[in-house]
Formats: sequence, structure tokens, C-alpha cells
Amino acid sequence: MGTSITGESDAKVTFYPAPPNTGVIFIRNDLPGCPRVKCSFENAKVEHRWTSLIHENIRIVHTEHALAAISGLGLTNVFVELEQPSLPVTPDYGSKEFVRVLLDAGIEEQQFMQEKIKIRKPIIIFKRDRFESFKNEKLLIALPYDGFKLTYILDYPNLPLLYQNVEIDINPQTVIKELADARSYVIESEFEEMISLTGKVSANDLVVRTGAERGEWQWPNEPARHKALDLLGDLSLLGKKIQGHVIGIRSGHRLNHELCKKIYRECKDDCFG
Repeated sequence: MGTSITGESDAKVTFYPAPPNTGVIFIRNDLPGCPRVKCSFENAKVEHRWTSLIHENIRIVHTEHALAAISGLGLTNVFVELEQPSLPVTPDYGSKEFVRVLLDAGIEEQQFMQEKIKIRKPIIIFKRDRFESFKNEKLLIALPYDGFKLTYILDYPNLPLLYQNVEIDINPQTVIKELADARSYVIESEFEEMISLTGKVSANDLVVRTGAERGEWQWPNEPARHKALDLLGDLSLLGKKIQGHVIGIRSGHRLNHELCKKIYRECKDDCFG
């Protein structure tokens, strides 16, 4: 039995349980033959401010928030049926609505052991670029850890009041209580770009103009929590649960994808049930 969610612009997605060892498969019901695209870093591409999946010119747009909900709840075998190219963009640009409908539908237990990928040594992705007129260094580190932990440090060189961090052990309870509700945000220099890409930003979106407006934040570090949520969704592109501690410093979707590739290259022989 499936469960559906409809977001802005009448975009609709329906989730169904899939057989063991299927992984997460997106299905474009609006196209002839209902083509499928597997959730995989090999199919991932950063488009504007989000992650898309593309296989043989079939596109699945804006995947990270739905994938964060699926991965964060510990779901492993899911068919995701779409009636359009993009997953619904919910008013908060987060994972709350995806988590809600998945929990309302109930979780089907399957008798199999999901493969994990274990981080046995430090794995580092580093990039130096510019943010406006400032030099900017971005970093992602995966470290050995007995569990799955995410740390994110948000730090804009020209917005010291927006410096914040979050550290959280990932399991269904912490994702539901600490990450799923974390809303997306933009800073002032990105605001016009967001309007041009999405057509509008709803009143429920978190808009950061100077880095000082915290009155409407659900947590003092809500933007950092949302970045950790994005990281969780992108890491699910590995198709396996991670045993390790991933630390992001000023990182985004492009570095997240590069880390997935490097983890796979260096740890694929350390997978275990």
C-alpha cells in the first residue's frame, strides 16, 4: 500500500514498499513505459541549489529532502512514483512532510540484513573558492565511528553572526525530533536567485538577510541543522548505511557528492551485512 504527498504546483509523489535488496527506485509515471531511475551517486547531479538524479535523460529533480526522510527513518527498499519530473517542494523546503506521510503509512519489516559501508580511515574532500569577495574553504571529513554521526559547521566569511554548528547521532528518533523540521534558508545575496529559480518563496520559508534575525528560528542553529539534513539526503546516494562520523564545514551538495564517490572508492571492500 502506498502513501502520497502533494506539494506546491500540484506536484505529487507516492511511496510504496519495494522487495528486499531493491534500494530506492524513482519511477516517472508521467512518461511512456514508466522509466526508472535508481538512487545512486553515479546518477546524481547538482542543479542550482539541489540534487537531481539523471539516467538516460530521465530526470528526478530536488531529491535530497525526500531521501533524507527515507534514509533517516531507516527505510531501505522504496519505490517512489512521480507524476512529474520534480519531487514536491513543501512550504518549509524541508523533510517534515515526507517524514509525516511515511510514518502515517507505517513501516514494513523485511527479513534481510542491509549492507553497510564502514569508514576505517579518515577520508577528506577539500575545496578552496570565493564567496562574494572573500576567500572560502570548504571541507568534508569522514572518520571511523561506532555508529552514524553528522556534524555540520555553518560559517559564512562575511556573516559572523550566522556562525553555528550541530552534531547529532543519526537514528529515526533524532531525525524526527532534531532534523526533519529544520527549514531551508537563503542569505540576502542569494534571495533574488531563489526567487528566479522557484518563482516564489513562501511565508514559511526561512530567509536570512543579515545573519542576525533569529526570532523566528525553531532552534538557535536551525540553518546548520538544515545543512546536516541535506548532507544526510546526499549521503543516502551511496545506497548503503554508513558506519562513521561525517563532518561538514561550509560544504554543500557538490562536495557531498564528491565525498560519496571517494567513500565508495576507498571503502567498497569494507561493506558488511
